[in-house]
Amino acid sequence: MKLAPKSAMHAKIVLAGSVAVLSAIFPSSPLGAQSMDYGALEQLFGEPVTTSVDGSPQRVSDAPATMEIITAEEIRRSGAKDIPGVLRHVAGVDTLEWANDDIDVSVRGYDQPFSSRLLVLVDGRQVYLDDFDYTPWSSVPVELAAIRQIEVVKGPHSALFGFNAVGGVINIITYNPLYDTVDTVSSTGGTQALREISIVATHKFGARAAVRLSAGGYLGSDFSTQIPIAEDVVARPAPYRDAINLASFIRINAKMQLSFEGTQSATEQAELGPTYLLSNSQYNSESLKTSLTAETGAGLLQATVYTNWVKQPTRSGTGSPNTQFDNRVTVAQFGDTFRAGANHVFRAALEYRYNTEASAPTPGASVHYNNYAASGMWSWKITPAVSFTNAVRIDHLLLNREGYIPPGFPFVDSNWDRAFTVPSFNSGLVWKPSETNSLRFLASQGNELPNLNISGAYLEVNPYLNISGTPFLNPTIVTNYEIGWDHVVIDPHLQLRVSAFRENNHDLLSIAGGYIPTPDGPYSLPDNVGSSNALGLELGFKGTFAEHYRWSVDYRPEKIADHLIPAAQNGVAYLDYQHTTPVHLVKGNLGWATRSWEIDGFFHYQSFSQGLRPTATGTALAPIAGFAATDGRIAYNPRKWTTWSVSGQNLTRRSQLQTTGPAVERRVLGTLSFSF
Repeated sequence: MKLAPKSAMHAKIVLAGSVAVLSAIFPSSPLGAQSMDYGALEQLFGEPVTTSVDGSPQRVSDAPATMEIITAEEIRRSGAKDIPGVLRHVAGVDTLEWANDDIDVSVRGYDQPFSSRLLVLVDGRQVYLDDFDYTPWSSVPVELAAIRQIEVVKGPHSALFGFNAVGGVINIITYNPLYDTVDTVSSTGGTQALREISIVATHKFGARAAVRLSAGGYLGSDFSTQIPIAEDVVARPAPYRDAINLASFIRINAKMQLSFEGTQSATEQAELGPTYLLSNSQYNSESLKTSLTAETGAGLLQATVYTNWVKQPTRSGTGSPNTQFDNRVTVAQFGDTFRAGANHVFRAALEYRYNTEASAPTPGASVHYNNYAASGMWSWKITPAVSFTNAVRIDHLLLNREGYIPPGFPFVDSNWDRAFTVPSFNSGLVWKPSETNSLRFLASQGNELPNLNISGAYLEVNPYLNISGTPFLNPTIVTNYEIGWDHVVIDPHLQLRVSAFRENNHDLLSIAGGYIPTPDGPYSLPDNVGSSNALGLELGFKGTFAEHYRWSVDYRPEKIADHLIPAAQNGVAYLDYQHTTPVHLVKGNLGWATRSWEIDGFFHYQSFSQGLRPTATGTALAPIAGFAATDGRIAYNPRKWTTWSVSGQNLTRRSQLQTTGPAVERRVLGTLSFSF
């Protein structure tokens, strides 16, 4: 049950009690995100909390970042069958749906196939892939019922979360079985021949240890609509997914916790790649992770090591060769969060990352890097109403290549002996002049480093045009300046949130734009193709009325201006943000709930935009009319342990062109869930 303070005095009493309890529980340092009892903190604060920004439990309005928290209840009531379906209802989030299970997600525009500007984490482990720096959402090994909350952090946050967090961060936090017991099984069937089952089970070994198992799978059909270009010749597969996640937590003593996690997933789906051509892709991924958290006199110590393995066979029907990408990344992290007096929190962290990928479709070589990073954070409570948080991170990356050199190749292995040293920072001032007002002043800089494929792992040799990565790429540097205001007009019936931002992108990375002629044929290369600037506003209202109703309306106008080199203009470099990001984006929600019934409706509108389609020389712009789409869900819960629900997406039309890909089809799903 959530606590909702009815007056400023009541709010002050609740907050004072929260601070006292937190100080008693955590006298030397704030809790780490993965060992926190979020349920207890939600009871204390009366709303969802985050520790992602500075390690301390915070309300969203107090955090030195613009972010949204999607709760487990909101995930359930979204009616979505996957994470992108949940995110499509979130303010400021853009989605491009190319096929039944191929959805690209971005924050504040700049969306494209294989969107590379969004860092996605599950309990601190990255699940985006380093071959193209993107996230195939169907391969993420987490069930919706296992998710406690999803945090959407907007803008560049590389200093706090790691490089490639340049557009934003999707931070997925699952239930910790030491504190939460989740036992549920659900079965779903619907249009596009969908058949799905999902299970989450928790077992506790007394108070000292617990394990959570989540698993799921589905089989269905892709959209029957065709991509409106002649290149749609590949036979689309029946999309399927199976995934399993086993997480165990051990409380060694009152101040030390150890966790182990192993995951596996296998998926197949139709997929639109960065060249805007359709292919059939499989993702076979595995991961192992262990973490140790200890509260000591020196602060909260956290150590994490994980490895991700991903094999991605791709079958193309467009004349290009079949390809298998084989990527492995190992990450070791160590951090210490500690207090210095009552008003200062510090965090120091070190990270080592090893990333390698074999060359494809021409085998025999590999590209890899070692990255060493150091970061620091300082959060200063200047007064009870003013806090100032600063974070800095330095990444030092050593790039290498070894193996096969094709005849006429314009590079040698020693060209890859390069080093990058790139800084990033986040700075945020939060001022709360009253209990109902919060002002944020933010400045940040993040880095998108060249991924392994455009750095040389992709190598295609043929008689007409050779394609290769190159070692001579610079990182994309993204800076952001922002001011935000949260205001409770009538608690809880009307709340306002507004943010204005200015974003600058330098040295944009593209898969094309470079060209080298050789005696054995020309080579097409990726390149840094220019810069881009965005100016935008996010305006949101939400609240409740008549006891059982909730509502929200969000509006984002955004204007992007690209400044590309001549070789990248007119879509030649498979990149155009200025015309492909809609200027106007509107989202709304109206929901009603009682003890046994839940009814929710969602509205999505975006204005006229354009999209890229492949041509003989690259891509060209094609118009996408402005459109409106609606989603909905009706659920009946006759008993505490069972729920019947019917949900749908794009309900108002049988099919609708929302991208330059296939028309998105109406989906209707029926779900039966049991809790045990």
